[in-house]
This record gives sequence, structure tokens and C-alpha cells, in this order.
Amino acid sequence: MFDHQKETRMSGFPAAHFCKRCNKETPHSEVLVRKPSRYDTDKTILGTLKLWAHTLINGGHYYDMDRYVTCKECGHKEKDNWGKEFE
Repeated sequence: MFDHQKETRMSGFPAAHFCKRCNKETPHSEVLVRKPSRYDTDKTILGTLKLWAHTLINGGHYYDMDRYVTCKECGHKEKDNWGKEFE
């Protein structure tokens, strides 16, 4: 039902993950990148206050993050978000 690529869990350090380019499980590094907010483009004082309030209410920078993994052998980088509940 599930193929091996979707079942792989990050574990240990460095994290092992299935690399589509190498076609095997390899060590990967993880990076979290903040998703842009709709308030990021408004550079006024009111826009800054809206961004601050949005960040405070929604849990800060941990709420809107994309997770990227990079293969340490070939350098292939891919977005690897696990859940869709916050998207």
C-alpha cells in the first residue's frame, strides 16, 4: 500500500532518508524555512503590527515552516513536509 519512500522516517544524527537521486537510503541534513506570510509585503507600521499579531496568535515562527532535506552524498534537496494540517 505504501512505498518505501513515503514510509522512511528521519532518525539518528545525521538523519537517514531515502534519496530519489541516489536511489538508496543516505545521510541527510534538515533545514526549516519560514513560509512567507501575507503580511510580509506590507512595510508600513500597520503592516508590521499585523505581522506581529499574526505571529503571536499562530505560534510564532514554528507554525508556518517548510522542512527541507538535503542528501549529504549527492546534494539533492527536496521539500519534505510530513503533515498537511497547517497548510
